[in-house]
Parts: sequence; C-alpha cells; structure tokens
Amino acid sequence: MYLSCSLTKRGIAGSHLALGTAAAPKNGDPLVEVMGRWQKAVEGTPSKSWVRAIDLYGGGIWKELRTEHAALRRGGVEIRIVSAGLGLLAPDNLVPAYDATFAPGAANAISGPRGAVQRNRDWWSLLNQWPGPWTGPRSLHATVKKYRQSTHIIALPAAYMAAVLGDLDALLRDEEGLARTIVLATPTSAAVRRMPRVVDVSGDLYRALGGTRGTVLARAGLFLAKKLHRRAADVELAAATLKPLRAHIRPFPVRTGKTDDQVSRFIQSALRKNSDLTASPLLARFRRAGFACEQTRFRKLHTAVKNNL
Repeated sequence: MYLSCSLTKRGIAGSHLALGTAAAPKNGDPLVEVMGRWQKAVEGTPSKSWVRAIDLYGGGIWKELRTEHAALRRGGVEIRIVSAGLGLLAPDNLVPAYDATFAPGAANAISGPRGAVQRNRDWWSLLNQWPGPWTGPRSLHATVKKYRQSTHIIALPAAYMAAVLGDLDALLRDEEGLARTIVLATPTSAAVRRMPRVVDVSGDLYRALGGTRGTVLARAGLFLAKKLHRRAADVELAAATLKPLRAHIRPFPVRTGKTDDQVSRFIQSALRKNSDLTASPLLARFRRAGFACEQTRFRKLHTAVKNNL
C-alpha cells in the first residue's frame, strides 16, 4: 500500500534538512539544478543521525503504523512511502530528518502556487532516477512491475496523487499491473479521473474509520488491505466493503444560531437555577438543545451574565 509522507516530522533526529533552504527551489530554476543541490545536501548529512523512515514521520496515522507495522507485515501488508523529498521509500529505509512537500506554496514545497502540478510531476520523475542509498524500486510502476502477485492500493492526498500521475501513466499501458492496482480518492478529486480503477472514499468516512478527514484515504486503504488482502484489487468488492461503514457515521447535528441576547437569556435562566454552572457544561447543554454558539463567544457571554446576577 502506498501512503504519503507526513508534513509533520518527529523531533527524534535533531534539526531537519529543509528543502526550502538547502536547495532553495524557485519556479524559474531548472529542476535538475535544484535536485543536484538537494542530493548534495541529503548525502552530506552524517549517516549516524539517520533513522528509519517510519520513525521519522509524526501526525496523521504514523504513530499507529509504527505500532502495527510488524503485525501488518506478518499479515502480508507492506507499506511504501511517497516522499516529496526522497522519493519512494520502504518503512525500514534509513533517512535523514528532512522537510519537503508537494503542497503548493508551502515553505518547503518544490514549487510556488503557480505551475505547481507539472513541476511536482517533473520533480517526482527526478526522484525516481535518484537511487540514493535505498534498496528497492524507486517508482510506483517499477514496484507494481516487480511485485506482480501483490495487490497495490494507492491512497494519496490530492497534491501527492497529482505529482505521481506521470509515473502511473505507465500502468495504463500495463494491463497485468493495472489489474492488480486500485486508487482511492475522494469524490471531489479531479486529478485521478483518468485512472480507470478508482474507488471513491468520501471524506466523512473518517468518522467510521477514526482519525481525521485528512487521513481518511490512508485509513480506508489499511482497512481494505487488512480485510480483503489480495481481493482488494477488485474495485467493485472494495467499494462494497467500504459501503457498510456509512451506517456507522452519525450525521453532523444541525443547530440553530442564536443572537447574543438569546444566548444570554439561556445562560441567565440556567444560572438562576444553579449559579455554580460553568461555561463548558452549559454550552454542551445549549448545543444538545439544538442551538449553535462558538465556544469563545459563549464563555464571554457566560462571564458577563454571571457578573450581573
């Protein structure tokens, strides 16, 4: 299964090598020159400070993956990491602490907000050509080609998916590899629509799978890999397996907004019955009654009402 690296890095390896400063990418720079500066900076980092890739990433689902990695591997589930800074990695590959992203306009992005898609694709192609000190295929298609008997689940956020599409184009000419591959995407993602084997994963499924909306594709991929194993390549079966999860999604509550005067009267009525009521439980009661009020605003009104009682 293919997941993206995390923008959040753990502080276990000291200072991080930042693409924005180490390679100083600007939209006008030839990417080959930027890559040369970046490779020199990465390979010049003392190897004694390098850590396993899976130990570097923080946030998202990486804490859980570190806990489950050995069990996943025993169950036949392998993880590959799509890294904007180092290319395609295995979890056990040793890497320096670094910061790089395909998110347009970020401090350590490959490119600015304009022309980012094509520049990111060109950068990914250069990463595919950089063997580095890592073992294994360096592109997605090469990995699919090498592991013909495996099922390949690609679960990448939009910016990362757009960056690797040139790599995946080779799959469109490889019927055998394509038949073993599915792509998970949110229904609003336009970047992947030229891929024929897409399974839609709505953002609100995170409330059944856990985590946040930002990790829903990765969590859906892990869910399918553990539940279906090699059968996960069956697009219709994968979609049908995800469908029952919607029954476990509680709809977002619909609440009615209230004016300051209306909120204050609610608070006043409650405090006259129990003057010890603090803002938090009273706000929870207010929301259970079907009303909406932002927490900071409610606290200010609560303080004002209490002071005037």
